[in-house]
Amino acid sequence: MKLPVFPFLVLFAVLGTMYAGSLFTIPDVSAQATDSYVIVYRTENQVVAFGSVSDKSDEILDINATNLEDYAIVTTKNENGILQATELGRVVYRHDRTLIVRLLRPLRGNFLRSDIFMIQPLRENRAPSTPLPIPLSRGYDNAVADITASVSEDSLISITTNYQSYLTRYSNTDGFDTACDWSNDRFISYGLDSEIKHFSMLGYDSQNVVALQTGTVNPTQYWIICGHLDSISPQTQTDAPGADDNGSGSAAVMEAARIMSEYDFEYSILYILWGGEEQGLYGSEHYADSAAAAGTDILGVVNLDMIFYGPSSEDQAWIHYNAASTELGIAFDAISDTYVPALDIIVASSPVSASDHASFWNAGYAAMLTIEKGVWTNPHYHQTSDLMENYLQYFPFGTNMAKAAIATVAHLAVPVNTGIEEESSAHSNHSSTMRLSSNPVSSTASIVVNVPITGMVNLSLYDVSGREVFSMNETLSGGVSVVDLDVTDFSSGLYLIKMQFNGESNTSRMIVTK
Repeated sequence: MKLPVFPFLVLFAVLGTMYAGSLFTIPDVSAQATDSYVIVYRTENQVVAFGSVSDKSDEILDINATNLEDYAIVTTKNENGILQATELGRVVYRHDRTLIVRLLRPLRGNFLRSDIFMIQPLRENRAPSTPLPIPLSRGYDNAVADITASVSEDSLISITTNYQSYLTRYSNTDGFDTACDWSNDRFISYGLDSEIKHFSMLGYDSQNVVALQTGTVNPTQYWIICGHLDSISPQTQTDAPGADDNGSGSAAVMEAARIMSEYDFEYSILYILWGGEEQGLYGSEHYADSAAAAGTDILGVVNLDMIFYGPSSEDQAWIHYNAASTELGIAFDAISDTYVPALDIIVASSPVSASDHASFWNAGYAAMLTIEKGVWTNPHYHQTSDLMENYLQYFPFGTNMAKAAIATVAHLAVPVNTGIEEESSAHSNHSSTMRLSSNPVSSTASIVVNVPITGMVNLSLYDVSGREVFSMNETLSGGVSVVDLDVTDFSSGLYLIKMQFNGESNTSRMIVTK
C-alpha cells in the first residue's frame, strides 16, 4: 500500500494579489466567490469577502489592501484579548471572539499573548454554504463497541507523558522533530503505511506525520482523525511541554491507530499529526489545499485539540462544525450518545477557526473540532505548567473525549465482517450461544441462552471501563432458556455481557437507556 500522493500545489497562495481592493461584508449567507472577490470568513448571518464590492448592500470594512497577507484572523479568549490584538494592528471586524486585524507588519509566528487563543493568516474560505452529505445508515455495531471499550486511560496518559518528555515541541525545534520520528515509528509498528511529510513555513522546514490504513471496499475515500503535535509557551525553544495542548489530542490519534489497526474497514482512514498549528495552521493548510488540488475524496475530518481539562463545572465536550459539516456534527453527537453515553456533549454550529479543522473548511471539506469546554479558562493553556500531572484529577473525562472521537471515526469508516445490533459475538464453532431479545433495554434485559446440555451457566456484566458490576450463576437445562436481568438500578450506558459455560465464552453488548 502507498499513501495518497498530494502534489505540492497550494492553488490560492497568490490569490491576494489577484483580488486587491476592499475587505467587506455580504449579507447573503449563501454567497460564493466570484471573479472579483473571494470569501474569507462565514457566520450564521453574513460572509466576509475580499476584493471588489459589487452590490450596494455590501458593507466596506477596510480599503486599499494589497492582498490577504495584509490581514490576520485572531481568536481571543476574552475582552482583554481584543486590546492585545491591537498590538498587531487595527481591528477591522469582530464576530464574538473572532477578529480580523489589518496588520502593521507581516506575521512571524511568535506573537504570544495571555488572552489570545490563536493568530493565523487570513485565507480564502471555500466551504459551501449547504451541508455536505456523509454516508451514515447503520445501527449499533459490536465492533465499534469493542473499539470504544478498548481505549485505555493508561495508554493516553503514557503517550501524552512521552510527548511531554521532549521538553518542547515548538515546530522548529529538535524536540518536535524527535516527537515526529517517534510517532512515525509507532504508526509503522501498528502495520500502517506512515510517512513524515515536509512543508515550508515562515522561512523554515516543518512536518506532518501521516499514516494510512487502506479501506477494503472504498480505498480512495478517506476519513481523517487528527490533532496537532506541536506546542508553544512563553519559552518556546526550551520549555513548552504541551500536555493538553496538544499532547492530549495527539495521544488520542495514536490510541485510535493502536486499536483500529487491528480491524478492517470499508473506507480508508488517515491518522495525522500536524506541525505548524501554533504558528497559524500551516501544516494542515498545506495538506488540505494539496488534497483539494489533487481531488482527493476526504469524506470528513475529526480534529482533536485539547481534551484533558474537565473540572466539574466544565466537564463537557465542545463540538464545533460549520454549515457544510452539519451532518458530520450531528453524526458525532448521535454516535457518541450510543457508545460513550457518560460524555456530556455541546454541539454548536460555529465559525470558530482556531484549530486545524478550519484548514479543511477552507478547502471545502466537512470537518469538526472536538475540544474541552473549559478551553477558555484552562490556566495552563500555552504555559510551561501544561503538564500531564495537572490533568490526572479530571479523568475519565479525557478518556471519554478520546472514546467519542474514536467511536465516531470507527463507525463512519464501517468495520468489515462484524455483527450489528443484537447479534452475539460468539464464534460460529461454539456449541453454546447467547443474545439479547431486544436492545437497548430500560428495565429488564431478557438474555436468550442456548446450551447443548444441562449445566451451570455464569453470566457477568461489565461497564465500559471493564469493571464487573454484576455476576450470577444458574443451572440451565439443555436447549433454549431465557434469563431475565433487572437493570432498573443500572446507569445508562454501554455494558458487556459475558457468558461462560463448559469452558466456552460468549459475549454480547447491551445498551441501558433511562
